[in-house]
Amino acid sequence: MSSALHLSLHDVLAIRDAVAAAAGVDDPEWRFELINPNGLITALTTPFQVAFGVEAFPAVPDKAAALTFLLIANHPFRDGNKRIAGAALRLFLERNGYRLQASAAELEAFTGQVLHASLRDEQVLAWLAGRAEAG
Repeated sequence: MSSALHLSLHDVLAIRDAVAAAAGVDDPEWRFELINPNGLITALTTPFQVAFGVEAFPAVPDKAAALTFLLIANHPFRDGNKRIAGAALRLFLERNGYRLQASAAELEAFTGQVLHASLRDEQVLAWLAGRAEAG
């Protein structure tokens, strides 16, 4: 089984607050309000699902792709879901010994692509696998 490290609810809420601060938002609780808590919990737990002893997302980049997709698709926050997902992606990879080799513009384009993809979209997985460097 995977020894990948999870992101917690606290981690993602701290990311939300940092994204809001970077955007100059005085009241992140309103503009970036958590409006779909179940969607957020699903995004944090789905990458670690196991059925019959088989991981649904066995590799760290696969888990990262699922996390990113679900943070965007489940729309847990009123605003900023793509920015929060991008920052969460970086943190998740770093915690698990990877470095995301992508500029801010590339990451923004990627999260826009993810918005129109599916959970197992091969292009999303390939983009991430090509930019997540172990070590």
